[in-house]
Amino acid sequence: MASAAQIIANQQNAQLSTGPRTDAGKLAVSRNAIVHGLAAKKFFLSDDEKPLFNQLREALLEHYRPATAHEYALVEELAEARWRYRTARTMESSFLEVVIADQRKADPAITVECALARVFLDEALQKRMRLMMRYVASAQRGLEKATAEVDRVIALRRAEEQRKAELEAVVAMRARDASPAPEPVAPPAPANRVCSAPPQRR
Repeated sequence: MASAAQIIANQQNAQLSTGPRTDAGKLAVSRNAIVHGLAAKKFFLSDDEKPLFNQLREALLEHYRPATAHEYALVEELAEARWRYRTARTMESSFLEVVIADQRKADPAITVECALARVFLDEALQKRMRLMMRYVASAQRGLEKATAEVDRVIALRRAEEQRKAELEAVVAMRARDASPAPEPVAPPAPANRVCSAPPQRR
């Protein structure tokens, strides 16, 4: 246990710290709380993940074809939500693989099923598993919410476009029906023929 003098000295030393000064140091500190990105407010991607995420985003943009800035932003949020869910499921699978490997390393005779069952017998593993399941469930809810919102907004816009197109077709048809019919052209009058008397016989 630290003495009173040590505590005072530590507090004084802490006052001298100004934190990171370089841009690289500030960036590193800003990511101190980011372990896996599932609970982070900011969406973070490593350099290796960016090409894969861009492929996912482009596929969603091609599928939904957003027509407004709002729709585009919703598709971006959907891409992030899908990536978080993908990351959570991957981490869940990796977590179980590591646990099973550790259990079988300690006891090579047990089966995979038995090693997995031990997760629920170990209090520390149970705690980690519950935390992992919360992250997966949260990511799934976020994905479902983002998907529902994109579908709703784009469906409303397409329904409105369809309604306008049908209305324009009705207006055009009524305008065509209301236009006066062309007057019929009278046939030409027959030419007057002069009948001459038949020649008289003498």
